[in-house]
Amino acid sequence: MEWDGINLQEGFSLLEQCYNRLKDAIADEQADPQEIAFLVDDAERIVQLLSKLWQSSPHRTEDELGLMEKAKVKAEEIVRLLQQEMERITESFKSLSSGRQALNAYNSPRVGMGYTEGKFVDRKK
Repeated sequence: MEWDGINLQEGFSLLEQCYNRLKDAIADEQADPQEIAFLVDDAERIVQLLSKLWQSSPHRTEDELGLMEKAKVKAEEIVRLLQQEMERITESFKSLSSGRQALNAYNSPRVGMGYTEGKFVDRKK
């Protein structure tokens, strides 16, 4: 995306749209992980652009101050959203690992050409 020549209001609007799209993508179980990565990159670029616009403007009005406060809150919401998603992924991975351990602990002895009922192996021995 090319964002040359935009003001703080347009930048905040872009950040809000990016946040909404990111929130929808994370909520969608079928979403492409690559799309989420692109949206995170876009959000980071928008925040950097807003920061540059803020630093380059010597005259700050009350509207600009309020807008930058809103942008800060929105950026924090994006970070919080990503942290929650990472925690959810970590929990899913832990349950996957414990399930794999349970499967590996199940030892089924071979009898002839087929399998019979197995038994759990005591890992403490």
